[in-house]
Amino acid sequence: MRSGGDFDGGAGGGMLSKLLGPRYVQLLQNWTPTLVTWGGVAGTGLIWFTDWKLVLQYVPYIGSKYKTED
Repeated sequence: MRSGGDFDGGAGGGMLSKLLGPRYVQLLQNWTPTLVTWGGVAGTGLIWFTDWKLVLQYVPYIGSKYKTED
């Protein structure tokens, strides 16, 4: 179990807890792993359906395979 929580700033209540309330802070804590996972899936899908060479040219080791001499 977490003590204090990651988003509400610990015991004393943080700015987010005061702004949203403890119920919504708890909901955000519960949904964060799911949202991060689906964000990763969406990012991977975006790269998959677009020009993947455009993205991979900036990856350090793999990017050297796509360099062209102009």
